[in-house]
Amino acid sequence: MTAYPQSAAECAEVFRMFPGWTRGEIAGLTNDQLARTGPGNWAQWSPLRQLSHVSYITTRWFMVLFGAAALPWRPVDMSQFGTFINSPEDDRRFSASRYGDPEWLLERLGEACGAAAERLDGLAGSPEGEEILLFVFGRGAVVGTTDEKVLALWGRNVECHPGGGPFSGGATLDTSRGEIRLTLLATLRHLIWDNLIHLRSIRMHREAMGLAPAHPEAPVGGYEPAYPVQ
Repeated sequence: MTAYPQSAAECAEVFRMFPGWTRGEIAGLTNDQLARTGPGNWAQWSPLRQLSHVSYITTRWFMVLFGAAALPWRPVDMSQFGTFINSPEDDRRFSASRYGDPEWLLERLGEACGAAAERLDGLAGSPEGEEILLFVFGRGAVVGTTDEKVLALWGRNVECHPGGGPFSGGATLDTSRGEIRLTLLATLRHLIWDNLIHLRSIRMHREAMGLAPAHPEAPVGGYEPAYPVQ
């Protein structure tokens, strides 16, 4: 597996492996360890919150792309997905008061990742440029409840796509209009990168607690240009 999953087949493999990698890093942590935070930006979200984020955001992106009916999971409160931001407390994650059980979150993650992998299987061998998705954020839009500009984040992300430029690899960023155009593959590639960086944060929490990574083979260290550790 390459450090940067690029093809549909590579991304599908990562989606299939990701729930197991995440489960391994979470398994055995006490409630206090799951709730651990730290002074660095990466550590402000606890391991449990990191898990809730990847479970939520994988499902949320899948629903944006394919609709709720495409998901294979049991019913939950669909109002969770009305926006990327539920509240400052539950920023880009499932409600902590309603969906704070790690096993429930891992089950949702496994279902959403499995559904994404099946979609990627259908893209294998197809030209990446066939379907273009337009996302309009606006020049002043920020990421969640942070002050970080969405377009600044996407500006770093496009550098990680094949070719390394703003108009290659299925990602086209227009900062003057506050828009990004992505192929379906590039959208799902971005999602798996986001998941991997949060897996990296969980592993960094483990390291800070003196615990070795459960899955050192997981490709979580190669995304510094887009997601620097601070």
